[in-house]
Amino acid sequence: MQLWALIVDSFRESTDSKIFWVLVAITLVVVAAMGSIGFQGDHVSFLFGLWEVPSDHYSPLTGFGRSYIVGMVVYMLTYTLLGWVGVILMIVATAGVFPRMMERGTIDVVLAKPMTRAKLFLLKYFASMVFVLLQASLFVGLIFLVMGFRWGVWEPGFLLSIPLLVLLFSYVYCVSVLVAVKTRSTVAAILLSLAAWFVFAAPPSVLQLFETFPTMKEHARLHRAVRVAAWIPPKTAEIPYLAARWANAGTSLDMVPPSVMATGSLSDRDQMDRARKLEERELRKNPVYSIGSSLLFEAVVLLLA
Repeated sequence: MQLWALIVDSFRESTDSKIFWVLVAITLVVVAAMGSIGFQGDHVSFLFGLWEVPSDHYSPLTGFGRSYIVGMVVYMLTYTLLGWVGVILMIVATAGVFPRMMERGTIDVVLAKPMTRAKLFLLKYFASMVFVLLQASLFVGLIFLVMGFRWGVWEPGFLLSIPLLVLLFSYVYCVSVLVAVKTRSTVAAILLSLAAWFVFAAPPSVLQLFETFPTMKEHARLHRAVRVAAWIPPKTAEIPYLAARWANAGTSLDMVPPSVMATGSLSDRDQMDRARKLEERELRKNPVYSIGSSLLFEAVVLLLA
């Protein structure tokens, strides 16, 4: 009962900010836009057939077309829209949960109940996760139905994007909570958690540059330092690869038609080939290590909070 009461209380606080409804509106707009697109084998229709584009690439019945469709959803929508825009909005919506709870008068009433501080902290944290889980389930679930009924692409592995998006949020939200309990400032919690997210993503991005441009590996010390820096923080950059792996989406380059890939210069094709091999290696990474090490970092931050 205590958990349910805190979930309801946190949910009301989050919905009062109107951001929950903004996310719901974004979800419905995206789902409607996706539903207006149709793949008929020899052409792609938009706006429920008002505009058609001839194409022999994007039929769900072909291997490339299926890979393109699932990849488009995973890389372009799930990760970019809900993974960036959505997480930022949800951080804004939930950042004030702990500062408001710790206000004089509010915390006195809460702690007067038979509940330890640690239990209260963890239940509040879990309640925020439930808020994000509802939003991710709505977004991913509706898109899954559009892919199946509208495009004929049923990919159950895509539903695993729901817990992955919650994980991505938790990697950033733990920093927001730490800052919130230390400063009791909602603004500081938002700004510093987003700054931490940038710091988390920077080392893997630099490592990708080292792999894509082999000449950069001449700076051996810098390469080793970046590898160490990429090992410590949560692996936020690996979330889209895990989603793509479990949804059988292939690499992001699979969204480019083969005819376009063949028109580039030799150096461009070599660079794209290295980028593809790099993504394929990321797709083969052990998810236990990625998620386990990230959760360990999160646990340490929560312990500090």
